[in-house]
This record gives sequence, C-alpha cells and structure tokens, in this order.
Amino acid sequence: MGNPDKKYEKTPHNAGFLCIDELCRRHDLQLAGLGKLMQYKKTTIGGQSVVLAKPMTYMNESGLALQKLKKIFAFDPAQMLVIYDDIDLPLGHIRIRERGSAGTHKGMKSVIQHCGTQEFPRLRIGIQNPGRKISNLVNYVLTSFRGEKNEIFKLGIMQAADAAEAILETGMANAMNAFNRRKNSLLLPEGRG
Repeated sequence: MGNPDKKYEKTPHNAGFLCIDELCRRHDLQLAGLGKLMQYKKTTIGGQSVVLAKPMTYMNESGLALQKLKKIFAFDPAQMLVIYDDIDLPLGHIRIRERGSAGTHKGMKSVIQHCGTQEFPRLRIGIQNPGRKISNLVNYVLTSFRGEKNEIFKLGIMQAADAAEAILETGMANAMNAFNRRKNSLLLPEGRG
C-alpha cells in the first residue's frame, strides 16, 4: 500500500509501494494502469502465478482497489499478501503474519472493511523512529528519511522483497521462520537520528 503522488514516492508510508517496485525491478516487470484505481501486473515469481498491484486510491481507500482486483481475478483473501508500513515495528525490521487486526493503520482498516475479513497474510515494514518520540505522525510518515535512517529503511524494503519471494518459493511458514527472527544490523544507537 502507499500513495500515488510523486511527492510521497520515497516516504515511509509508501513502504509497500517501494517493495512492489523492488520486486518489479528484480523480475524486469512493469505495472499497467487500470484507470485511476490501481496499477498491476500478472506474472510468475518463484514458480507461482501472482498479481502485483499498487492501489492508486491513496492509502486510506486502499480497499476500493482490492475490491476491483478481487472482481477481476476472483481470489480468496487468504491468497493475498498485503505489504505496508508499520509505525510499531523498529525501522528496517519486517514481520510476516498470517492474519491480524489493522491496529492504527487506516489503509489496513480500509482493506479489512472491503475484504470483509482480517484473515489474510500481511508483510509489515518497520518505520518506527529510533530513539525519538514522534510528535506529528502524519508529518512523520509523509516525509522522506535522510542519511542513515534512509539506508536502514531501504534495507527493510530489500528484506521485505526477499520475504515476499520466499513466501512464494518456500511457503508462508518457512518464510515466517526465516524472516521474523532476523534483526537489522544497521540499527541506529539510542538517541541518534
């Protein structure tokens, strides 16, 4: 999930889009537009037929694009993987879960509402500010990282793309065992950033 405008392209809230972009780069793919609703590409990764998609509805209405995607490809929610940023995970860390609530994430609330269930896999990319309290959450998630924080963020995106590929190649359980235990080696010391 993410926001389509150029000004949001490299922001923490676009972690899901950046992961899809990385998968497209790795597999030499280009997404096609479906009006203003989404961009998508049907392809094969890890021997599995998949549809990579980016909602163009802005984050808080991501479920609208999912609804259309379900009409086109007729899949069960358990077959999808929603990739998004998580303010509660340390910067650069990733977590794979088979189900769960939306928490405070408005994009996930939209997906769950339009999906009618929270029983679907998700891949969360940590964007938590290391060692600092966030005074303005909206400003934080819509402002690009710089310096060392940006390097850690990019590492998280790369690990998320690795994890998405692993889910397709080895299955959800194996990917969870491999990636949910990893620690980011570039964490900032307490109080920096």
